[in-house]
Amino acid sequence: MRGGRNKFGPMYKRDRALKQQRKALIQASGFRIESSTPLVSLSSPHQKDSTTPQNEHIIYQSPSLCTLLPSNSPGATLYHTFSNWTIKSEHTNICASSPGSAAGIYNDSDEVYSRPFSLRGPRMPELLTEFMRCDPNELQLQNRITAYLQQEQNEWEKQRSLTIFSLMCLMADQTLFSIVEWARRSIFFKQLKVSDQMKLLHSCWSELLLLDIISRQVLHNKEGSVLLVTGQEIELSTIASHAGPTLASLVQKGQEIVERLTILKVDREVFACIKFLLLFNPDVKQLEDHPFIESVQEQAERALLEYMMCTSSQYVGRFAHLLLCLSELRSLSTLAEDYLYCKHLSGEVPCNNLLIEMLHAKRSWA
Repeated sequence: MRGGRNKFGPMYKRDRALKQQRKALIQASGFRIESSTPLVSLSSPHQKDSTTPQNEHIIYQSPSLCTLLPSNSPGATLYHTFSNWTIKSEHTNICASSPGSAAGIYNDSDEVYSRPFSLRGPRMPELLTEFMRCDPNELQLQNRITAYLQQEQNEWEKQRSLTIFSLMCLMADQTLFSIVEWARRSIFFKQLKVSDQMKLLHSCWSELLLLDIISRQVLHNKEGSVLLVTGQEIELSTIASHAGPTLASLVQKGQEIVERLTILKVDREVFACIKFLLLFNPDVKQLEDHPFIESVQEQAERALLEYMMCTSSQYVGRFAHLLLCLSELRSLSTLAEDYLYCKHLSGEVPCNNLLIEMLHAKRSWA
């Protein structure tokens, strides 16, 4: 009614304030700056000379990521049907399209992605509850990867011994499979065309893989050891004694990020948001649906800020420091990729798996 009091006025003011705060914090922390200064040098000129000839003899098979993503992606039709709805409203339950999905159970489902979920508080952003529903069941994922590694170890022992580094690479490869499975079952992502899905995954796979390792240390409060996805622990002193200087430096920088996130008291809800921030990166080149991807990241940023407002009185400082940690994570992931590639050239990394495919794919279009 014109001339009357607008009862939605406070909501609009709060919404505008949140947007302004989010933009100011992101600009101040430089979260979307794509280029970053390397933390350490991974290889000397002598190392490059020794590994270059081996590159000529590497046989790389065609990518298999596309086989993990649905060939008949509903991206085009779903986006035109739901774009105005999903992007403008974070209170829409996209996952709950069938009975049982409110409990985190999906029809196209692997058991690993069926997990109960309960809302912790009435003030939690609705979009964040959807992010949490998409997370895999940690125990089931642990059992699946452990069983796979035992089988692979038995097969390798028939031919030659499996080194600890090779075993870690196989573990990372299976974790990467679970990340791809998480992505393709997640809200918003399945609305994209397969071409955009592959570009996003090729861009952030190493960041998500590192985040999986780091989040496990933070959530389980591990000090002096690294908790693996299989549930086993390795003492940092053991890693330092067996690792070369480059790997030891990478582990040390990872531990520094763990310490910062622990001080910030980052929980599962925040990590769930971070995964979507990393996945939906609008800075990726040649995206077909750039506006949609940018809008999803803005929604994830807003949900994260709202959650921090509800859980901490120092949310502004925490939010800014968290974005700085993400920038450090991205720098570290680049260094880890370079290290892994050097190891791959020297024949120390198992070939013909998703890990190596993603490594080659990112270097081919970067």
